[in-house]
Amino acid sequence: MPGLRTHSQLLGFDVSQMLHELRTAWCAMLAWPVLTWLQPKLPVRLWLSKGHSVASRGPGTPHRNDNMLAASRFNAILLPEQLLLRSHTHLPALQPHDLLAALQLQVSGLNPFALDDLVWTHQVAPRQAATDGSIQVQLALTARTHITRYLAQTYPDIDPDRAEVWLPGMVPYTEQLLPGFGEAARLRIARRWRWVRVLLALTVLTLVVAMAVTPTAQLYLRAQQAYAAMEVLQLKAKPVLQQREALVKSTDQLGNLAQLTGKQLPPLRILKLITDALPDDTSLTALQVQGLKVSMTGQTVNSAALMKQLGATAGLRDVVAPTPAVKPLGAPRESFSIEFTLDPAQLGATP
Repeated sequence: MPGLRTHSQLLGFDVSQMLHELRTAWCAMLAWPVLTWLQPKLPVRLWLSKGHSVASRGPGTPHRNDNMLAASRFNAILLPEQLLLRSHTHLPALQPHDLLAALQLQVSGLNPFALDDLVWTHQVAPRQAATDGSIQVQLALTARTHITRYLAQTYPDIDPDRAEVWLPGMVPYTEQLLPGFGEAARLRIARRWRWVRVLLALTVLTLVVAMAVTPTAQLYLRAQQAYAAMEVLQLKAKPVLQQREALVKSTDQLGNLAQLTGKQLPPLRILKLITDALPDDTSLTALQVQGLKVSMTGQTVNSAALMKQLGATAGLRDVVAPTPAVKPLGAPRESFSIEFTLDPAQLGATP
């Protein structure tokens, strides 16, 4: 009969194991040199002996600075070696939780103290070139009653509930923490400052990303504004374009009507009308007559005045310039292109 799944199982995965591995990976990442600044090192007054203390940045930190003694809010007691029971062992390179389980088995076989009175810790020696890939681990065991008695006799002025207990480390001038005493307050404050630094780093990263994205966002918004303005302009120009289209259709219909009725305008009368309408300072280079529509190009002194004069001539209407007049550099006259429509009713068409 298969066993019931516990609450830590989700879709076949051990959630507690996943969370533990994530926490282990996070702690390993914080040990990277590029992220060590996220871990605040709060100054601690380390009592080496009665009346002699130094300032330290925490267990495992070899650097000591007596100038930080005034800023030390926490006290740590360095236990003498006579209160410790040490043991060295070699184990394979295991993951932290597997290593801790193996060491618990080692401690259960070495423990000379009562189980409820035992406190212990371990330290892994610095990695060396071992051919078998094993690691050297140092165990330190002691009794809580021995520590309490030592604190009361040697440091009666220090609150035992707030004092941390450190041990001499494997590396000279370094210490290791013996958990289970007054380190909780320092770790809680350090954890709080670590999250503050993480939030500050995320804020700076967000600002940098925003600064990098802002020019692209501005270009996108400007493009959207230009597109919206173009749509508004097209809506405003739509009635004018419709009128122009209607005018073109009307002109085409008039031309078709003249062809259907079989009426034609006398060419000589058209030529005479155009000649009389043009001033003396105007010359034509091309003249094209297609039904009722006349197109001509040439040169004149003032093309605007010419268009005005043609528009006022009887028999001519819808005078427009398809292209603007151009006056070349140094030329005395402007080059123009003008189109207009003949009015058969005023000119008198002949069958």
